[in-house]
Amino acid sequence: MNDYIVKGIKSFPQFAEVPEDQLRAYVELSEICTYQPDEVIIKPGDEINKMYLVLEGNIRLQLKRGEQFTVIDSFEAGDLTGKLPFSRLQSSLAYVTVMEESTVLITHEDKFPDVASHYKLIESFVHALSDRIRHFTTQQQQNEKLLALGKLSAGLAHELNNPASAMVRSAISLKENLHAKPEKFKGMMELNLASEQVDAINKVIFDKLNTQTPSLSLMERTSLEDELADWMEEHGIDEAYELAETFAEHGFDEEALERIKDIGDEAMLSPVFKWIEDVFVTEKMIAEVEDASRRISDLVSSVKTYSHMDQANEKEPVDLDKLLKSTLSILNHKIKEKQISVDVSIPDDLPEFCGFVSELNQVWMNLLDNAVDASEKEGHIEISAKTKNGDLRIFFKDHGAGIPEDIQTKIFDPFFTTKGVGQGTGLGLDFVRKIVNKHDGTISVQSKPGETIFELCFPLK
Repeated sequence: MNDYIVKGIKSFPQFAEVPEDQLRAYVELSEICTYQPDEVIIKPGDEINKMYLVLEGNIRLQLKRGEQFTVIDSFEAGDLTGKLPFSRLQSSLAYVTVMEESTVLITHEDKFPDVASHYKLIESFVHALSDRIRHFTTQQQQNEKLLALGKLSAGLAHELNNPASAMVRSAISLKENLHAKPEKFKGMMELNLASEQVDAINKVIFDKLNTQTPSLSLMERTSLEDELADWMEEHGIDEAYELAETFAEHGFDEEALERIKDIGDEAMLSPVFKWIEDVFVTEKMIAEVEDASRRISDLVSSVKTYSHMDQANEKEPVDLDKLLKSTLSILNHKIKEKQISVDVSIPDDLPEFCGFVSELNQVWMNLLDNAVDASEKEGHIEISAKTKNGDLRIFFKDHGAGIPEDIQTKIFDPFFTTKGVGQGTGLGLDFVRKIVNKHDGTISVQSKPGETIFELCFPLK
């Protein structure tokens, strides 16, 4: 039986150069198990203390998100999984599930010292471990990029949705308003106003459009609307309450209404008031479209600044204040959702600092996103910068629960994360550290309950 198993293992590419006597020793140190479809070999949290070589069949590594399983990797005949010699793997984060009847050679870690005495055999395991690390690292880096893209997309979706919806609403209202305009225009034409009267009406309109409307409380605004509506009803103006709302919004009072009345007789008041109201409503809707368009344009500008589109990836002067604010624009939906206040204090007289802008934006994004996640609702984040001993120092401070002292030295390690499965890959701060190192800088953290400060230090020379 063992000779049959040895011949099968020898046919696998990674064991082709391993002498048969070493493979035979490997088989003798292991046990053979057969599993049936849907059988779970390993569950999340289980200790990983065995190496598994698939001889026949198919098993999968799966993560459970909600009620759904996501396939992370698949292992077929010749593939190794579990704990390999020299691996630091301790426990499982995923399910290892059998997809079809599978035969597996299982070696307990207690037998690894005996395996290590066989040079060619252990060499094949080291190659397998290297391949697994390379594959896993590539996959996790891709996951990190997808998570970053997801955050950016979510930010854009939230931030674009409000102005886009406002534009649609205003466009619909403007269309309805334009449909009613011919009837109001007809009413004005039938008045046969003199040019002096038209000029006087236009002056009232443009004076109000060009004057800052005083800010009123809700009670003051309601009282003013009632006064205007009463005046209009007394003078026989149709739809007095509807008109009063617009006139109050643009700062009219009874004295202003009297000035309009003095332009002509009372018979003209109703069509003139409707025409004035129509002009103000149209102006308001156009202003809303303009404001929404500007917000979209500003957001696109922030994204271009953040992504550094159309720019070569070369060192160039860094406008720190502008870059930080573009990143905050992208994260604005998360900041608003938790009602967090953010103070950015960047001195105007900072010496020129050159860097790879697109990469530094990833640093700000990771640190700010972590700060938002760490902050409580209605929390506070502070970003500041200063120069000291010829270095530029940038500080990101939040007032969350803090980072436990026993893990503060681990947070920059690859794949280390305190977030739940699917929420983080543990590569964010590792990427931050690598980018900072690329700029010959350093990053450090000081944390206690209620205060965490990440400090970046970049040499200015």
